[in-house]
This record gives sequence, C-alpha cells and structure tokens, in this order.
Amino acid sequence: MSVVCFGLRRWSCFLLAGIFFSLIWGIDGASPVAAQEKRVVIGYVARDLNNFPPLLAEAKGYFREVGIVPQLVQVRSTVALPGILAGSIDYTTAFGTSIGRAIQGAPLRGVLAMVAKPSFYLVARPEIRSVAELKGKIVAVGSLGTVNHLVTQRVLANFGVAPEEVTIMAVGDTPLRMAALKSGTVQATMAAPPAPTQAKAWGFNVLAYAGDYMDLPLAGLATTTGRIKDSRAEVVSVVAAIVRGLVFMKDHRAETITLIQKLLKMEKSVAEATYDLSIQSFSSDGSVSAKGIQNIIQMSSAQVGGRQVVPSDVVDFGPLREAQAALGIR
Repeated sequence: MSVVCFGLRRWSCFLLAGIFFSLIWGIDGASPVAAQEKRVVIGYVARDLNNFPPLLAEAKGYFREVGIVPQLVQVRSTVALPGILAGSIDYTTAFGTSIGRAIQGAPLRGVLAMVAKPSFYLVARPEIRSVAELKGKIVAVGSLGTVNHLVTQRVLANFGVAPEEVTIMAVGDTPLRMAALKSGTVQATMAAPPAPTQAKAWGFNVLAYAGDYMDLPLAGLATTTGRIKDSRAEVVSVVAAIVRGLVFMKDHRAETITLIQKLLKMEKSVAEATYDLSIQSFSSDGSVSAKGIQNIIQMSSAQVGGRQVVPSDVVDFGPLREAQAALGIR
C-alpha cells in the first residue's frame, strides 16, 4: 500500500504520508508503535554532515510524526557495534563497519544509505595541476587500509596512476593532513569538505571529486536482523523519518544550512561551503546502487579477511522500499 502524491507539492505529499503512517500504525497489533510512541536509541558515529540526516529528522519532528521518540547518541563504531549486538543501541550510522561485521557473520544488516558516493576531494599543492602529475609524489591518507586510503587508490588508478607510482603516507585525520599539505611535507591528500574550500583559499588545487568515479555508501543506517524481523514496522518508521531528512536536505538548501550552523556549530560561510561540496554525495531517497554495495563489500572484505559474500548477506533494503512506497517517492 502506498500514498499516491500525483499533482501535489512534496510537502503536501509528506503531510499525507504522515497521516497514512499514523492511521495504519494506529491499528491494534499492526505495529509495536501502536498505542504509544516507541523509544529507540540511534548511535551516530560523528557529529558531522555525513551523519546529519538523523539529526535533521529529529529537529524537523519527522520521527515523532511516525510514533518514534529517538535518543540520538554520538558513539564510535568500535563501541556502537558491541552495543547494538548487546541491545543497548537499536540503530547505528556505522554502515561500512556494520557490513564488515556482517561479513564476519554478525547478525547485522544495512537498511538505508545516507551518503551514496564518497564525499572526498583530491586536493594538491599549487604546482600540481593534474592527477597525472602526482606520479613520484607523496599523497597523504588518514591511515593505511582505511576507506580514505582505498578511495585514494581508486581515484588515482582512474587517472592512470598506479599504486607503485606514488608514495602513500599515513598522516592522520584531516587537520593533520591539511597541515602536511600546506607545509609541503606531502603534495596531495584526499579530504572531505570543508577542506577543499580551505585548500582553494591557500591557492591550492582541487584535482578530483571521488564521487565522480565510484559509488560507495560511506554512511547509512544499520540494525540487527532480529529487529528487522520482529519490529519491522518500527524499522520502516525510523527509515522513513531519515529518508524525509534526506529529501529535505536536497530540496531546502537555505534551511538546511541554517540547521547545519545550529546543530553542527559551524559558521555560515563554512556551513554553506560544506553543504555545496557535499550534497551531491547524498542519496536522494536512501537508495544506493548495486555497484556501491559491491564496492563496500570489496573494501570491507579487504579489511576483514576476504570472505566471499553477496549483497543480501550484508544489506536488507526491504524496509526502505516500504518506507519509500508509503512516502510516495519511489
């Protein structure tokens, strides 16, 4: 069953969808939300733009409109995954890490993609004007074997730069890598916004946007297989609220930037630059391409031992499809 929104503005569609959810999930036995609001704990990895959609959804009241009272807690993936398996956390935005654990056999599944393409930019010193010119140079990454490292290799290879033709140096987090770039210790690095804006202000060059060359869901939502089976209506509700957050981000630049300023404590100019550089990386409706799932499986397998897996071993987008249908956006 779905909400049909032909000829209506998107906000009108969502209003109808909210009524739809409240009606079908207010029926006795239809959902664990039934007679009262359901409290859930959502762990987000970092207070940054990649993890922003649940924060926006809470601020806009989208969770409460479908009977969910979220407790959003910032918790690293190394803590979130034991927590979700133990039941102290219900959902986590540690999408890639959850897939890595699913590959190892943990009862976890990704249910929603928020960032469908890597929101990384390859930035370089002024004398480097093309990716090909990085041959023989030093390129900084966060640490070896991480997504940042693997995405860097993939982008370099797309421009014909083989791994042995550059020196990959593990430098640390973005501020440290940018400092190394500015000092000349390294000639390039792959960094997330607003680092490209900072690089341009220094007179440096932005050589490539990683999302132009690969799909890769860097952030999303994951939960346990047990919750998907036993509390499916709740999972659909949570997913629907976050999907509305994604749609709002895409459609309402000014208000989203205001919320970024407020919730992420950014100055307006930084919030604007971060939004403009990042928004193309976000999924429009929680979906990601099959190739994106295969890419993250390959990268996760490289980090956890290489067991052969298929997408159904690590993701379950059934609740997402139900939420999209109910919202009339798919």
